Amino acid sequence: MSCVTLTPLHENTLSKLMLCAFHIIFNCRRMTLRSYHLIYLFAYMIKSAPLSTSFMTTTKRPSSASARSLHANGVDHNNGNESDIMLQSKCHCGQVVLDISLPYEIISDKHVKVWSCHCYSCRKYHTAAYLPTDRISISNQNLIGKYISSCQSLEETTKMMERWFCRECSSKLLSVVSDTNANDEKRSRRQEQNNYCLVNLGPINPDTIPQSYSHLWKDQLKQKENNLHLSEEDSCRWAGALPSNTDNTSYSARRRVGFSNAKIWSGGCECGACKYKISLTRLTQLQHCYCNMCWKLSGSPYSTWLPIDTEHFQWEQPNSVTLVRTTPVGQRQICNRCHGVMTIVYDEQPNLIWPCAGGLDYVTLPECSYEMGKLLSRVCHICCNHLPPWMDLPEDGMEKLPDVC
Repeated sequence: MSCVTLTPLHENTLSKLMLCAFHIIFNCRRMTLRSYHLIYLFAYMIKSAPLSTSFMTTTKRPSSASARSLHANGVDHNNGNESDIMLQSKCHCGQVVLDISLPYEIISDKHVKVWSCHCYSCRKYHTAAYLPTDRISISNQNLIGKYISSCQSLEETTKMMERWFCRECSSKLLSVVSDTNANDEKRSRRQEQNNYCLVNLGPINPDTIPQSYSHLWKDQLKQKENNLHLSEEDSCRWAGALPSNTDNTSYSARRRVGFSNAKIWSGGCECGACKYKISLTRLTQLQHCYCNMCWKLSGSPYSTWLPIDTEHFQWEQPNSVTLVRTTPVGQRQICNRCHGVMTIVYDEQPNLIWPCAGGLDYVTLPECSYEMGKLLSRVCHICCNHLPPWMDLPEDGMEKLPDVC
């Protein structure tokens, strides 16, 4: 992981360029046409320079005992040139762009490794895959929102996750680990020593990722040690659940199977501002979606959704969420405080609402994946044509559909 120092990138860069220009100009015996051109050029650069923020970081071991091997097993540069690899991450609306630089010396020393945290807090906010970074510059930082929460992968109780998202589209972009014991002034002074950042893999443009890195990250994300808190003991019961009955009966017929007693579930966002209750009266399903929008809004390679009858879904405080048009065919309900994406509502399915499975309260779910499977009529993977290049589909025997159902 990485220590973080925030510096205004454009001021430092322009200062160095101007010093270089004036050095050339004042060392000339007389003002030439080229000298005037240089003065004009740098005056224009100062006027039009875009604002950005840079994370200048140094590599550091993570503090959690369960995350101590996160920087192992890196890979050499894909073309053998001793130059930085440049990645780009962009939110769904396109207004916030992260330019990520992975220096060659860190790559060649095999320090870069991706991993996923499935702890309760990360799952509630976004089940995310993370990339420890060396340098990031961010455009339009005024559009960045920040939400602070816990993370079970952080061993010290004083460490919290400051999760950054786009205020306009709610895309989850990166997380900064900070010291909650420090006040704002001390936290600012001690950032270089105490903070480090993790970029969410979901919004990273796949075209900027070298093929060798896609293969490497794909292998890393398959390994158990790189999937923290992914177990039933850590309450992730729906993640590996499979339907107990997959006979020749059609899905629509299985979907109509009802219960004598309704199953009462609850859920909500990570900050707790929006909460809901579900009265499950019949079998439901899980759809793991790999579309580009789910990448960006969650910050992870996929999101999992389940259909619930609208009449059996109830918000405790309906004003805590905003219904946002995200596609021509559907809308999403998003928490007004932490910007967690809670549900999907499709125009052609007015009688159904699709909450995100990560928001479910595990204490109200069945006690294991096998029991959870008894409540499912179907599990499928959708939008598989849009699967991130750094991820493989699980071999679970379930349907794999190229696009939506």
